[in-house]
Amino acid sequence: MVALNKAVFPQMVKIKQVFPDLGLTNVAEKTKNILGFSELKNNIKPGMQVGITAGSRGISNICQILYELVSFLKILGAKPVLLGAMGSHGGGKSSGQKKLLKSLGITEESVKAPVICSAECAEIGHAFYGKIFLNKKALECDAIVVVNRVKPHTSFHGDFESGLLKMLVVGLGGPAGAASLHRCPPHLLSKAVAEAGQVILKVAPVIMGLAILEDAYDQTCKLVPINPDHFLETEKNLLKEARASLPRLPTNEIDLLVVDEIGKNISGTGMDTNVIGRMRIYGAPEPETPIIKRIVVLDVAPESHGNGYGIGLADFTTTRLVEKLDRNAMYLNALTTSFTQRAMLPMILSNDREAVVSAIKSLGTVTPEECRIIRIRNTLQLSEIFVSETVFKEIHEMPSISVLSPPGPLVFNSKDNLFPF
Repeated sequence: MVALNKAVFPQMVKIKQVFPDLGLTNVAEKTKNILGFSELKNNIKPGMQVGITAGSRGISNICQILYELVSFLKILGAKPVLLGAMGSHGGGKSSGQKKLLKSLGITEESVKAPVICSAECAEIGHAFYGKIFLNKKALECDAIVVVNRVKPHTSFHGDFESGLLKMLVVGLGGPAGAASLHRCPPHLLSKAVAEAGQVILKVAPVIMGLAILEDAYDQTCKLVPINPDHFLETEKNLLKEARASLPRLPTNEIDLLVVDEIGKNISGTGMDTNVIGRMRIYGAPEPETPIIKRIVVLDVAPESHGNGYGIGLADFTTTRLVEKLDRNAMYLNALTTSFTQRAMLPMILSNDREAVVSAIKSLGTVTPEECRIIRIRNTLQLSEIFVSETVFKEIHEMPSISVLSPPGPLVFNSKDNLFPF
């Protein structure tokens, strides 16, 4: 047990960060219009079975988008099916994938098309890093439409990160494809995604990609239909747009970041490494900014179903988080990626108060009153956050900052856990 001091914390100010609001007002209508002007109608013949990829977590409006795509294909006389495309997630099993898709709201009832999940993959080629695999159910389709969000990845950087090509290589690559790709050194992963993606495009009947972009509020802000011949050029440009829209912390120098929850629904690594400035991948350089001395993670989101992958990015955590962990899912995730440090447990404290006190004490020379603290709900929702007065004095004149509440103490309940936002 850590000796507790009720007055150990600085005063905290709740603020709002104002990011560019780029969200589409009617995603369903926009999807219909975009599909109507796309080349899709020229590539579909009545009776064709068209596979649509589904699997990435945390995509806003994904059910609406998939439903409209299914409806459009039916109008053209096609037989659309949803293909579970999630690499090794869901335990690398078809039943786990179907359960995971259901947790995202993606079911036969919601999208009005059969949902097919399979971990059976065929070797279809080679890249510089090794074998390339593709889901056998995808190869049975007459045509494939690749749907995914384009955004910066949390484990590697380059011209191609999370997007349509990665959905092909890892998502439709299944457990075997994901494991093969992740044998590649981190600094070459972007090149690997591009090379393997091009091989798959030559083998698989991909007729279109539908790229989704989101703004800093996690809102759908752009939908782009892409001809397979233009995947590389277009996705490269869309990634630049997505990177510019990433939400950020208001300062780059922080003593302590308190994160209420991590989870696979928030980021592939539980916490977005682009936000916290930590990679913790052997052989890969750490980001120059932000500089965060200590990170405390308090809980794992229910939507993550106990997969606490990314907890190894933190320095302190709580008993309640550890008790919820599904270590099999977390370890499979880490072993597939080979980034094992991200599944290692930090110091475990009995409650939130002890975790925060311990983190402050570990800073040594920083007094509690001087401590530069930021508290966030998670790395996806950075609009409303708490900052210590020391941070607030630095940022309060920024035009993007507004005050939501006056300075006050961190408020704990009877179990010494922080009250939710």
